[in-house]
Amino acid sequence: MAFWPFNRSKAYTDSDITGSVPLVTDLSSVLYPEDNYSNFSKEGYGRSELVNACIRELASGVASARFFLGVEEESGVAEVESSPIAYILKRPNPNQNFPFFIENLITYLQVAGNAYVLKERARSNEISAIWLLRPDRVAVQPEERGTNHYTYTIDGKEYVLPPEDVAHLALPNPSGDIYGLSPLHVLSRTINLDMAMTDFAKVFFQNAGVPSGLLKVKRRLTSQEEASRIRARWRSTFGGVNNAHSVAILDEDAEYQQMSSAPKDMALTDLRNITESRICSVFGVPPILIGANVGLQRSTFANYREARFSFHSETLEPLIHRIARFLEYCLVDNPAEKIMIDLTDMRGFLDDKDSIASRTTQLFGSGIITLNEARALVGQDAVDGGEVRRVPSTVIETSFTEDSPLAIEEGRPTQSLKAAPLVASGAVRLKRSLLESREGLTDNAEARIRKYLKRIQNRADGVLGRHMERNTEESKQFDFGWTDLVPAAEEGELADSLLRIFTDVAKNTFDNVNESNIAGFLAFSEKLPAVQRILTTAGTRAKMIHKTTSKVVQNSVETALRRGYSIEQLARGVPAENFPGIRATLSETQVRARLIARTEVMRSQNLSSLAHFNTQGFEYMRADDLDGDEGDTYVDPGDPYGRTCIERNGQVYHVEDARNINDHPNGTLNWSPMPRSYQPEGVTV
Repeated sequence: MAFWPFNRSKAYTDSDITGSVPLVTDLSSVLYPEDNYSNFSKEGYGRSELVNACIRELASGVASARFFLGVEEESGVAEVESSPIAYILKRPNPNQNFPFFIENLITYLQVAGNAYVLKERARSNEISAIWLLRPDRVAVQPEERGTNHYTYTIDGKEYVLPPEDVAHLALPNPSGDIYGLSPLHVLSRTINLDMAMTDFAKVFFQNAGVPSGLLKVKRRLTSQEEASRIRARWRSTFGGVNNAHSVAILDEDAEYQQMSSAPKDMALTDLRNITESRICSVFGVPPILIGANVGLQRSTFANYREARFSFHSETLEPLIHRIARFLEYCLVDNPAEKIMIDLTDMRGFLDDKDSIASRTTQLFGSGIITLNEARALVGQDAVDGGEVRRVPSTVIETSFTEDSPLAIEEGRPTQSLKAAPLVASGAVRLKRSLLESREGLTDNAEARIRKYLKRIQNRADGVLGRHMERNTEESKQFDFGWTDLVPAAEEGELADSLLRIFTDVAKNTFDNVNESNIAGFLAFSEKLPAVQRILTTAGTRAKMIHKTTSKVVQNSVETALRRGYSIEQLARGVPAENFPGIRATLSETQVRARLIARTEVMRSQNLSSLAHFNTQGFEYMRADDLDGDEGDTYVDPGDPYGRTCIERNGQVYHVEDARNINDHPNGTLNWSPMPRSYQPEGVTV
């Protein structure tokens, strides 16, 4: 093992390996760089931000899986722990743990198209450790049927390695017999084009952002030295960043003519988007995951989530299985043993808490799982009496015989339900369409609310920043009030945004109700009295939201004054004294914007549907609120009967009472009209 780099005192250099991607006017060298490992690693991986990000995304993703040695039994897969191979899968060599080993292996494979693993053996000939060999130092010496041996060259000295001690993993290469095809070979022209655009932008701004041009002199120049002198004077006066925006004054004998195009005329953005998408497509990494510009143009949360699922299922997991089969071929001799993969931790990042909670709520609300099963899915302990199912009020369960395949499991109690009054025909379909529309409307509303919160955050940063920049004793004195940080004018801007949100929600709700034909057709108009009642609440709602924002800032300022904090401490916080500071307090704009958007959209959508129903002659409404459970204690202040979500679900309210009931931000409350002929006698309201 004497050839390992860390066992040598002399540092290895690549001075004998030539070739870096040249960026010159010779188009052939730009489009067709030298094809070697040094180019790929130094210029591709080392200089291209996009290539580096793609390979790191692949390497870290594969390394997040757990590889272990297992044996398949009738009862399932049993992990083998007391085995030299099992130990190698935890610590492959004294210098690396297994995730680091896998990260380097994937990096070598993606850069070179080849990865080589050297098997170190004990005296008993058992594999005791595995090491990665740098691909550019390995040469395969083939024979007629397979590999005769490998040579590893370092510092000009060759080491011969027998084929049984080296495992070679190569990417498919239809035109090669031995070595794999590097993705960077396929992408070499695209990567060079992308880097050429970056270098062009750099040179363009070094030239003060002025395209290159031709200085024409009408008189005849007497010598080349005179032309060089004029050129040098022009460059020294008007070239470079320091001379940006200098005004050139030419006499009647000289004229400046632009020769090259400015970036805005060259469609560089479109061209860069093309190069980015091609690079990402070869590596199988969605652009949105690595922050590429072509991905950020469509960077909604839904798109990011879908891209994450696609990347894991179509790129990461096939690559992980390929690595597992390679390691099994490399290490395992016992046919009964296999290298298994545990993707639990890796897949755990795919399901965010909101999606798990939403799916669990739907399963429980549909009566598919019990309360304790639902609690287990969201990480909560079981409760006494939790082995019950909740059946929607629109479903009536009938008794089953013991022989029925749908009979409830013996010993599991069922919830006794009374059928709720039937709503108007088509109400179930309308409810589904309204809840689906609510998510899209919330996304649009969130963008508007976020702008309001961001303006306040920027305002506070600006005021506090200017005071901190003074760096004097006076700057530690608060010569401003909290109203300077949260100007009252923002309340009016927010009211305008809410008015637009309420208008969009009301129109969308009218469209859904009209399409369902549940209450007849009613054309939407902002002048309808019922709609006006909703829109005129925009100012009141804006005042309430702005007051809450102001109160947060006011409390921070008053606390800082009371404790004698400086302006910098007010801005940045004092963690030791549990004071977050204004910047941290206002930085949660995305979370709060979503919360406000959900609340306002839910409220305005319910008011709009009630307005439509009531205008069309419906007087009584049934509450559909499927997100509550037996442990829910939230009671909306507007509910005249003080009911929780689960208690409210299926109950009938007069339209005047229904208008005052809201729900918590993540709730699913909506209203279905009872038939016009409905009479409330005998119903608890």
